[in-house]
Amino acid sequence: MKRWIIAMAVSAGLPLAAAMLNYKETIRSILSSPTLQSARSMEAAAREMEAAARGVLWPTLDARLSAVRLRERPTMTLRLPFLPVPSTEPVGKRNRFEGELALRYPLFSGFAISAAIDEARFKALQARLKVLDIERNLILQASTLYSTVRGLDAVIDALQKARRAAAAAVKKAEGMYRNGLLAPADLYAVRARLYAVDADLAKTRSRRRQLLNSLSYLAGRRIDGCRGGIPVRGKLALRTLIGRAYRNRADTRMLRAALGIDEARIRQAKSRFYPHVGLEAVLKRQGDTLALDGDGYSNADRSYVGVGVEWNLFSGGADRHRLEAARLRKMARFSQLEDYRRRVATEIANARLDLDALYARLHSARMQERSAESYYRLVRGRFANKLASGDELSRAIADLAAARAEVASVRAGIEVQRAKVLLLGGVEDFKVKLGISRGRR
Repeated sequence: MKRWIIAMAVSAGLPLAAAMLNYKETIRSILSSPTLQSARSMEAAAREMEAAARGVLWPTLDARLSAVRLRERPTMTLRLPFLPVPSTEPVGKRNRFEGELALRYPLFSGFAISAAIDEARFKALQARLKVLDIERNLILQASTLYSTVRGLDAVIDALQKARRAAAAAVKKAEGMYRNGLLAPADLYAVRARLYAVDADLAKTRSRRRQLLNSLSYLAGRRIDGCRGGIPVRGKLALRTLIGRAYRNRADTRMLRAALGIDEARIRQAKSRFYPHVGLEAVLKRQGDTLALDGDGYSNADRSYVGVGVEWNLFSGGADRHRLEAARLRKMARFSQLEDYRRRVATEIANARLDLDALYARLHSARMQERSAESYYRLVRGRFANKLASGDELSRAIADLAAARAEVASVRAGIEVQRAKVLLLGGVEDFKVKLGISRGRR
């Protein structure tokens, strides 16, 4: 019978066990999500483009075969003084075949080739850094969802304790009411608190499931719960974090890579002021058949070696304007990088202050929890001795549940804020501290 039930559950696609993941397992799932796979494919494409740009450093080898049939046979008109009438003589045949094997190599391009290679290299670096930046943002989102779910688990636990207390109070109030020791209004007030706790439990469980659905979407798999905290420890000194962010954060490194691209484009613009020199060596034969053995009129072998020079002498000032535009873009990028560095420093400083504020708030919440618990015990005893009303008892139960929920919420906030502060310094160091990466690429 048990095997039949299991088989029915599997055939219906029902999970036999809840997918409870710890933080490290959740982050590993995030790092294999479709969003990151797409970014990694773009990174691979950028690396291929870099390899393609480096291919210009090698000579090119091209083969060509052409076949042409002329409408008329080529002729030559001879006008000689001893001939009264001009004479027309054939100089070729109507069928013409040509085959060649050409080797070409750019000897000098005004540094345009090396600049194009550098631009492709920096673009490949940008694509790799974009993957790291997406990782950082996804981990930050997942950390927020993960800690919030754990906070809601603690809130649910607090509400369940409040429900047990409210249920016990209702049972006590009903007994007192039956013995004529409690007014109906007090009984209804205690019952209303029980219903309110049930409503809060349903709302909190719904919110928890919504957050788990969002976390499941990021991870690309179903997640039914979170077990354990965020096991990330590290120094949170402000100066250390800011320096680490300048060096390691993917978005700041992307801006530095963009500076490299701007510099490469300046060099490409300058290359227009230099002559371009190319070498060409061609093995070429022609004929009136595919044998390429000549046509009886001209030589079959037309191979040659040559050097070509191309130099633009005037372009209406367009080259100068392109160079100036490239320089201005680089200057704008410098200003953008400096502004972004300041923004990152401000973001880290504010996040560190928020963390300090959360620690202070946690101390206050713990004191409020102790106070609410002590007051609840006092009111419960007074209610049993008919010295407190049902409304007073229901408020005490609600205050204790709210205090416990506040402590859980602040603890979850501290966990995610610590993760956020560390992630602001760069995702690679964060993964090393988490134990899912060997170090910086």
